[in-house]
Amino acid sequence: SFYHREQMIRLAIEDNPSFSFSDVENQREGKSFSVRTIEYFLEKYLKQLELYFIVGQDAFHAIQTWKEWEKLLLLCNFVVMTRPDYENRGLTGIVPPEFAARFVYDNDLKGFKGPTGHMIYFRDVTFLDISASNIRQRVREGQSITYLVPDSVRHYIIKNQIYKKS
Repeated sequence: SFYHREQMIRLAIEDNPSFSFSDVENQREGKSFSVRTIEYFLEKYLKQLELYFIVGQDAFHAIQTWKEWEKLLLLCNFVVMTRPDYENRGLTGIVPPEFAARFVYDNDLKGFKGPTGHMIYFRDVTFLDISASNIRQRVREGQSITYLVPDSVRHYIIKNQIYKKS
């Protein structure tokens, strides 16, 4: 449920002042789309914020399935967290060539700069096989999730019996 996801996110970021939680997507009626959420924050903060949309490489490879994906990529910076099993570290093959051509690789910033000045960064991370679906599966199977989530989140999942088999 949204409530439990909210609680786990709050616990995960509580010691990091660079992060804050917003429930704007829960406030909306019907489906919530990323492009609308970014537009909301840009309007609310009068474009004074520099927004970074952090996404896994697997999700980024499906960006063309997102609502108004072209607009979304031009509204804010994207940080694509790479995975070892994905070879592609660029835009080719992910977005149509005519759209990719609007982005130029910037050697100094180590990312692709778009026509609006926003960047798409591909960043290597120390690979741990961590995904929400993997964590849910491990909990359902009674396996440990120690070191896969912050301790506070792990305790919350156990206490509230989240992801347990019904």
